[in-house]
Amino acid sequence: RVAEALPEWSVAPVSSGSATIAGDGAFVADEPGTYRVFAALGRRRAEAVVEVTPRNVARRAEIVGRLPLKGFQAAELWLHPAGRHAYLSTVGDRMYALDISDPARPTVTDSVMVDARTINDVMTTEDGKYGVLTREGASTRKNGIVILSFEDPAHPRQIAEFTETVSGGVHSTYVYRGYVYLTDDATGSMRVIDIRDPTSPKQVARWEVERSPAGRMLHDIAVEDGLAYLSYWNDGLVVLDVGNGMKGGRPEDPRLVTQFKYDLNAIYKKVELAGGPGFIRGTHTAWRAGRYVFVADEVFPAQQPRSGVGVLSLGRAYGRLHAVDVSDLAHPRLVAWYEAEDGGTHNVWVAGDTLYLGDYQGGLRVIDVSGELMGDLMAQGREIAHVHTGDSQGHTPNVANAWGAIYRNGLIYVPDMNSGLWIVRLEPKPEALP
Repeated sequence: RVAEALPEWSVAPVSSGSATIAGDGAFVADEPGTYRVFAALGRRRAEAVVEVTPRNVARRAEIVGRLPLKGFQAAELWLHPAGRHAYLSTVGDRMYALDISDPARPTVTDSVMVDARTINDVMTTEDGKYGVLTREGASTRKNGIVILSFEDPAHPRQIAEFTETVSGGVHSTYVYRGYVYLTDDATGSMRVIDIRDPTSPKQVARWEVERSPAGRMLHDIAVEDGLAYLSYWNDGLVVLDVGNGMKGGRPEDPRLVTQFKYDLNAIYKKVELAGGPGFIRGTHTAWRAGRYVFVADEVFPAQQPRSGVGVLSLGRAYGRLHAVDVSDLAHPRLVAWYEAEDGGTHNVWVAGDTLYLGDYQGGLRVIDVSGELMGDLMAQGREIAHVHTGDSQGHTPNVANAWGAIYRNGLIYVPDMNSGLWIVRLEPKPEALP
């Protein structure tokens, strides 16, 4: 039936360049130039010429302030909602409270010490009064989370802890509307902890994918608009209703909305070739922004480095950032990706039409994610800025190891494992041409 048939599309550069056209006619060029687009449906033929101009999104980045961290490697950063303070966790037994009111001169105001080898994550409640930090590697083997009061933002203090069902360790948390959604290292499950009374936390739910031969590992959780986005390592991206209503879910009764798996082994075959047989790889973190979920993978070669260069003992990081179209949440589609040759994706932050990426040894990368996304974002010239966060006085001299990035009010805050905190400002966008 011709009325239901789809045309066949093709594209060819007039001189040089490369471009892609999808089965529905969506067109994207990797390089500026002139392209001829063809469509055929039965005996009918049509063509059009498309002129592609340079994107020209690059902007200069200025280092506004620095806070080197001596003796410990930095990990997660969180900004207090009131804006004057921040909190920096460590690959160690302490979290630092920072005064960032003068971004050119951030200072330490206090610290919280706990029994842990790593405090991987820290986050406050939406009002900034309370929050949690995670524990891994406690000497007592009682890890879990520590509940903190941030009522004096410069001097947070411990008021409770929760270890009962998560003593094996917690790698990541997300605090949302009185509940903590956390990853349980021991079982690979998500636990939901009610902290509406922060002095008496209690577990109200557990959710997990089926255990596979490859094992079950939940690495990261983010919650927005009542939907929890779980980065489930071997099992891809999982979305749960925890209060959105589309599946009747609640914090006490999470309900599966969708799962999106992709072939990690095929994508990262080059890492196996570079580092010997076998490699570490998985779905690491996810961020919902509009119609897309941006999913970052964490990837390491199997062969460990002979030097101290790299992420802890895991060596040089690799990884790709995927853009997954979830406009039809029941049928997610992988539509675009970003991967830098010298980078290794870790944590992301999206504000408006801009994505901020802690790219491990790639440092800070700022990426334009405006409009409709399709294909290779790096090839399309969408990188706005790149800041190498290595320091000659760092834990590993002159090597960047950017953990993540947070944007607020024109400033980008970047914790680097080797060199501490960086505060960066981009020059304003150029005014649009008339």
